[in-house]
Amino acid sequence: MHSYKKYTGIILGALYALAFRILGGVELLHGAFSIYSITFVFVVPLLVGVIPFLVAWKEMKGSMRRYFAYPFCAGLLFGVIALSTRLEDILCILILGMPFMAGAGTVGILLGLALEKIDVNKKNKNRKIYSLVLLIPLFLNPLESMLPSPIKEYEVKREIQIHASQGKIWKNIIEVPEIKEEEYKNSFFNYIGVPRPVRSRLETIDGKQYRVGYFSDELKLVETISEKDSLKYVAFAIHMDKSQLRDLPMDKHILQSDFFSFKTIAYTLTPSTKDSVLLTLTCRYQIESKMNVYADFWAEQVIGDFENNLLKALKKKLEE
Repeated sequence: MHSYKKYTGIILGALYALAFRILGGVELLHGAFSIYSITFVFVVPLLVGVIPFLVAWKEMKGSMRRYFAYPFCAGLLFGVIALSTRLEDILCILILGMPFMAGAGTVGILLGLALEKIDVNKKNKNRKIYSLVLLIPLFLNPLESMLPSPIKEYEVKREIQIHASQGKIWKNIIEVPEIKEEEYKNSFFNYIGVPRPVRSRLETIDGKQYRVGYFSDELKLVETISEKDSLKYVAFAIHMDKSQLRDLPMDKHILQSDFFSFKTIAYTLTPSTKDSVLLTLTCRYQIESKMNVYADFWAEQVIGDFENNLLKALKKKLEE
């Protein structure tokens, strides 16, 4: 029975997190519940760490390992369920799962040490009172949604030295020739689902010229040139309404979301010597959420990794 109770605490913790994830995905409730909120990303994980204690304190009491492991496993199980049901993909699990596992595990240790000083099992009604804290997100998330979300623009910039003429580089960034698999070094983010660039070319769509970027997994981004100074600078604006996105949680949560939007993607060519150019790739984007700092941390990791890999692939191709 004791063994059953401790696992029940882990399962209920995961189901608690799953319930708020489902609420955040219901379109009719977007005004009140959101996964792009401090409540979901930071408060719910802490409460996930509380549930195993409410269910199986006797089985956990006195074990630092269990104080951490049971809440941590509840957060981990939530990630497994969300991934297996396709509510999330691996990148989303990485972004959401870290707070859930780390937050639940940390609160587990702190709560366990605190509860050792009191006997929460003296009265069963005490646990019923403590369990009321699990209702906090039901009130906090709607209240949070009433507050304005700060809007802030960010940029990620990477650069590389390429030994080729300015004209050759310019031609190959306006229309990027096909980048073969052996020319592109996949990174961790590519292995967990972030698509890699394949090629880009100028195409006419509905009588207007666009630059279409082709990526792996059939992702296509449609762009227009928003600024241009021949051989020196070019900026592209992405049109998500014309682009071909994937039916995956990653694209829905990021590329199709209201909280994240690309502003421009720009190349700057700075001649160093007669046959050497410093090529700078800059991505500017906007985030509108209650957790901009956390969202920007992950945006910078993914975009910076993409820029590094693309510049290295271009260098390899242009220096051949």
